[in-house]
Amino acid sequence: MKKLSKSIISVFIFSAISLFTSCNGVVFDTIREEVKLSDAQIQGTIHSLIRVTDSFDSKEYLYLSANPVVWKKDIDNAVKNGGTYVADETDPTDYTTSEHGHWSTTSRPGNNYVRLAANHNGEIYSLSSIVKEVTDDGEMEEISRELKYLDTSDKDALWQTVTFDDESITSEISLASSIFCTNTPKYENRYAFVRIDGKIYKLEGGKATLIEESSEYNFTSGDNSTSIYSSARGVSTFDGSTFYFTESAAITSNESYNSDATMIYYASSTTVYYRAAGDSGWTAVSCDSSAIRSIAVTKDKLLLGTTSGLDNTALNGGKPTGSATTISANATSTLSSSYTVPILLTIDPTKLDTATDIYAASNFEGNPSSTSATRKNASLWSYYPARSKWNRE
Repeated sequence: MKKLSKSIISVFIFSAISLFTSCNGVVFDTIREEVKLSDAQIQGTIHSLIRVTDSFDSKEYLYLSANPVVWKKDIDNAVKNGGTYVADETDPTDYTTSEHGHWSTTSRPGNNYVRLAANHNGEIYSLSSIVKEVTDDGEMEEISRELKYLDTSDKDALWQTVTFDDESITSEISLASSIFCTNTPKYENRYAFVRIDGKIYKLEGGKATLIEESSEYNFTSGDNSTSIYSSARGVSTFDGSTFYFTESAAITSNESYNSDATMIYYASSTTVYYRAAGDSGWTAVSCDSSAIRSIAVTKDKLLLGTTSGLDNTALNGGKPTGSATTISANATSTLSSSYTVPILLTIDPTKLDTATDIYAASNFEGNPSSTSATRKNASLWSYYPARSKWNRE
């Protein structure tokens, strides 16, 4: 009787969630008992998750920064050789033995908060905080930032300071700064940029070179009228030759390992904008979701990381429909709408959401005691086809 009661309650809660979700299928809003949670290897606030092809060994890695540790993970076997991340002689549905994690710590550029970007040369760039203790209340305060890079062609290389062609920039960077990159599956289309005091610099060869608005660098926002040059926080590209910048960090394309992008997507507030390769401007689709912080593409869905969990909207011919969908096997997840999802990454956008590795960083805002959020779940989460469930990474 007890088991039956729990089952009835689960069905009732899931039905209530579906009833009040009008635009997107909520993924991180189901019953915790459905999945046995793995111990998280990556915990804390995730600041960056980027693809890097190391010049030294030509392998592809994920690099991640989390308060303030930098982690590294080899994804080459899983992506290109059909690996499953499952230990030998284990049941892929057994969450106690299915492998996850496999991250190793690597050298870090600073001792405080670090954000990362990478380019096609295998160079990794970091924008890290310089902090001091505030004596009156004992809290730590960020006073400036520093920009460094790592040349992966030398396995023993150390982080070095980036040089600027703009002599007004010193080693201590203004707090009015942001670092971002295209983060594309094709390494040759990866480019990194930094914005400092309203100016945009391209990062390459350990140097920061000022760029201006041009046919190559497009700073037009989704309403196709307002330039966002001085406030850009994200960038995407169709083919590595023309770059589209946005004021939102939630931007991506449907580029795959074998083909250039045909669509670019970005989100601002609760609106998704898309642009096809031949379009002269952006098209807007309104979604009845919470504020969108991150997006990622699969074969037929656009995943939306919001301030209330992970949603999705269907794609029809690459265009977001705004219609309600369900992410099948992903729907039995363990995170609630108490969490913000600031980072999303699908490894292979040409595959269904059930057939490719997906990563999501979760965090919460405010006091967790007033919600169902827990600090243990503020971490990196992953979906692997062999595991067929979302779980802690």
